[in-house]
Amino acid sequence: MKYLILKNKIAKRAFTILLIGLAASACKRDLLDKKPLDAISEDVVFKDATFLQNYVYNVYNGIKPPWSPGVGGFEALTDIAVNQPETHSRSGGIRQYIEGNLNPDNVTDLTNIWTDEYGYIRKANIFFEKVENSEIAPEKLNPMKGEVHFLRGWMYFELMRTYGGVPIIKTSYNLNDNSFDTPRNTFDECAAFVLSECDLAIGLLDGQPVNAGKISKAAALGLKARVLLYLASPLNNPSNDISKWQAAEVATKAVLDAGFTLHPTHEDLNVKPLKTDEIIFGKSFTPGTRIPDWGMNYDYWPSGFDAQQRLMPTQTFVNMFQLTNGEYPYLADGTSVNPASGYDPQNPEKNRDPRYYSYIVYPGAGPFTINDGAKSTVRTYEYWEDANPNPNNAPPYLNPNKIDSKNGQELFDFGRDSKTYWVKGLTPFHWRVQTGYTFKKLLDFEGPRASFDYDYSQVIIFLRLTEFYLNYAEIQIALGKEPIAREYINKIRKRSSVNMPDITSSGANLVRDYRNERAIELHLEDSRFYDLMRWKAAPGNVDVAVRGLTSVKMDWTGAKVGDLKGKLTYTYGVISEAEVRKPWKGDYYYLFPIPRGEIRRSNDALKQNPGYDQ
Repeated sequence: MKYLILKNKIAKRAFTILLIGLAASACKRDLLDKKPLDAISEDVVFKDATFLQNYVYNVYNGIKPPWSPGVGGFEALTDIAVNQPETHSRSGGIRQYIEGNLNPDNVTDLTNIWTDEYGYIRKANIFFEKVENSEIAPEKLNPMKGEVHFLRGWMYFELMRTYGGVPIIKTSYNLNDNSFDTPRNTFDECAAFVLSECDLAIGLLDGQPVNAGKISKAAALGLKARVLLYLASPLNNPSNDISKWQAAEVATKAVLDAGFTLHPTHEDLNVKPLKTDEIIFGKSFTPGTRIPDWGMNYDYWPSGFDAQQRLMPTQTFVNMFQLTNGEYPYLADGTSVNPASGYDPQNPEKNRDPRYYSYIVYPGAGPFTINDGAKSTVRTYEYWEDANPNPNNAPPYLNPNKIDSKNGQELFDFGRDSKTYWVKGLTPFHWRVQTGYTFKKLLDFEGPRASFDYDYSQVIIFLRLTEFYLNYAEIQIALGKEPIAREYINKIRKRSSVNMPDITSSGANLVRDYRNERAIELHLEDSRFYDLMRWKAAPGNVDVAVRGLTSVKMDWTGAKVGDLKGKLTYTYGVISEAEVRKPWKGDYYYLFPIPRGEIRRSNDALKQNPGYDQ
């Protein structure tokens, strides 16, 4: 099976390269007994507990980050986000999916899930082979075994939820092996294997100290519970076998009883240090381990000069944020104002769920402290046209605050301002905010827009208590226990920094409220796309038109010097320059195709997912 090895060759020399940067951790050894740092052999790695732990930490990299592929991940395949194709790197396959023509030949960048996960699975398999007769003390070796069982289970789960059943490989392949024709296992067989990996990890990690960012028993409990939820979901449980929901209930309750609590504030959950009261498993960054390019700020920044602006919230997502009275701003059709809400489309930021202000950058939001190269100041987010624009942008300005009175700088450099301004080429990248909104969840306004060496504050979350409150609520809905479902949804809404009214709905309305709450809480955490897939809820969500602000005009009439903004007038509609999403292709689209090259390398032992085998 060449696809397991071609991109993941680990000869003995490779171990040297892998561990040189980590070798300093062995400095406690007697200097006379210390191995040369440029000649760490494979034998040493698997006989030394310190080097072996560093090898295990390298296998952690097999956990697909939530922004992958590209820097927007799969959020752009859903109703809550849209990507910017000109700047969204490694997005091959994403646009093909949206356009309804994804096939085994054009899946391109999505194949990285297959090749990357199997590459790290091979590293996990090498670990188990090499430590089988290890002389490392069990109290040091067993926790590492637990970590790697968790990691191998996590990576197989990633493959399962993307492709369905995949080959279960538990041995490493050598370069001189001649047979690579291993067929796919069934989805259920893969699930059983992942659950067994979780159980092994739970046992081996039991009683081990918990360190931020490190795999723990609780993390293994969380992965097991998540897998069982997927097994119970409609995509994988078409007969609605109640016993599968009951198994998920037991596993999820074990996570809830593991001692975690909701962090009091939601705004700083993605900020260092890891909030270990709520976060079960997550990761923080250093300048040397940040995400590609110049970091999250560069990719999510609200269109300052040269910003990538790779991902934007849609109006559909913005409309999910209720009013403080617990009512949705719009009716279910998404375009008719809900008369019970008190919502005013011309004053859209008034009386919204507090999470709206924490998670969305909207016209007039702020003021923010902006560290944007030479232009550092405090300013609001601008995304408007002047109601009476001066086509030459020459004084006198209708906007009395064209110049920031605090520092003498022009305000027009943070968002799409007057069309007449950026059409002249003075702000060439501002148009990239197609919907008029940007995500705020992963921004660090204390840091610069772009830096290779700044120690940004962002963290990413793999497992946190909020997800399992929501999972438990979903399970209780499926089991017909709606009061318990409402209780767990309301626990999240009653977080002190949110304090939204209790959910009181039932039936279909409760399902809507639950899914809405889940979309808000878990956005940008690699959840929404896979949720829609496992619910079989893609039609009307994945293929929905991209809506946003088609025009925002600012009238400075009557504005006083010092006012941050004048009177805004909003126009909403379909964003014509955004991608055109084609009608849902059918149930086969709930899984991705296996890249054709991988099938060829298996001598056709791998069988393609139905619908893609023409």
